Amino acid sequence: MRLTFFGGVNEIGGNKIFLEDRDTKLFFDFGFSFSTAKKYFSEFLQPRIVNGLGDFLEFGILPEMEGIYRDDYLKQMSRKPTITPNIDGVFLSHAHADHSWNIAFLHKDIPIYCGETCKLFLKAAQESSFARFGQDFHTYREAFVDRIKKPEYERNFHTFRTGDKIKIGSTEVVPIHCDHSIPGNYSFIIYCSNVTIAYTGDLRMHGPKKQMTYDFINEAVEAKPDILIIEGTRINERERGLAEWQVKQRVKEVISRTKELVLVNFPLRDVDRFNSFYQACKETHRKLAITTKQAYLLETLKQDKKLAIPKITDENILIYIHRAGWGKIAFDNIAVEEVEQEYYKWEKKFLNLNNAICFKDVNARQKDVVLYCDFFDLKELIDVKPSLGSRYIYSLSEPHDEEAEIDFNRMLNWLEHFNLPMVQAHASGHAPREDLIKIARVIKPKTLIPIHTEYPYLFYRLLKFSRIRVKLPKVGEIIHIR
Repeated sequence: MRLTFFGGVNEIGGNKIFLEDRDTKLFFDFGFSFSTAKKYFSEFLQPRIVNGLGDFLEFGILPEMEGIYRDDYLKQMSRKPTITPNIDGVFLSHAHADHSWNIAFLHKDIPIYCGETCKLFLKAAQESSFARFGQDFHTYREAFVDRIKKPEYERNFHTFRTGDKIKIGSTEVVPIHCDHSIPGNYSFIIYCSNVTIAYTGDLRMHGPKKQMTYDFINEAVEAKPDILIIEGTRINERERGLAEWQVKQRVKEVISRTKELVLVNFPLRDVDRFNSFYQACKETHRKLAITTKQAYLLETLKQDKKLAIPKITDENILIYIHRAGWGKIAFDNIAVEEVEQEYYKWEKKFLNLNNAICFKDVNARQKDVVLYCDFFDLKELIDVKPSLGSRYIYSLSEPHDEEAEIDFNRMLNWLEHFNLPMVQAHASGHAPREDLIKIARVIKPKTLIPIHTEYPYLFYRLLKFSRIRVKLPKVGEIIHIR
């Protein structure tokens, strides 16, 4: 049995774990490596679609492997097409980009195993995306040809729930739900021919569904894994930080104290955070105004009956329609057909809902609206013109690299210009040091492999006097397990 780590090594995200057990070959996660990509590309220096996968392979953003990639991108590089895929499947822990988005480059016949909610997230992300290259998660048409004449391929998805047992060749994979900042998140127990592996994916023990994380820990203890592959995003942080209920309470207090408009920024895919803001608005008698992309996502997620989320037509929700094209949404006596021409197909359904609003409505109703406004929505402040006494609630983590720091400072410049004091209220989706070490000591694997962290050596130091052997992986290095 062999393990190869093509991502998630000395970086946060980009997980690509390749497992070979006898003749069975599986990937666990196939995420986009932001840290590697940022070394070579930026907003205005992007990989070229004309070179297929070439630019990604050149810099190790994708692993150099035969028999796994799309034929159209291979053909553009003058490489032979994939006749039969060389791997048996890809298991996705969740739908965050750093764990799942590079499936867009995989061959259509490779089975993708994931939770039902994960599939819905990927579907919504693709359908409401403005950029197509590298975001064909759910379906795709071949590139470099007349697409009108080509069929649309649907990826080979297989969805699972906790308790399922997926037998593939010599391995059996057991997915177990786990708490994180996105629903549909799973950890895995992997039974190979002579080795048992537990893979955490991303997890936390302080979230609103922490019992799910304990479910995984208990299953892992029962499985007595030889290897524990554990995420370590916050292994360098001692403080647990706020819990989700504390975020909601702080948000509610800020809204109650604010006399004018409240603007908010929180992770788009964090349903727990959305519900915190929704409940805080409801209890303070304000309406939460969301973007069309959020509305589209919520509408898609309603297909999962186990998710407790409101309908987009809920009386406490408004849908903010940004100006597009010539901005006809804000003009009087304009035909509906003319307005619709300025929006994407997926957005048009929201334009004429009774709870749809534009900047004029927000400007006139500042005392009873909470408006979602992330970094890319800051432009809307010019039209909305928040009154003196308005506030901005920032519900995300601190910037983690130089580029994010630059954007964060730009955001602060906008807030200062519009006299918007900022309040931060955030709960992390990852476990801190104390919880990570607790998980390791309770599960008691023979070998622990830390990934998804910039400080993997801390596991070695903190577990130095335990009976757990810590193995620090290297990118592309084959780890033989006997």
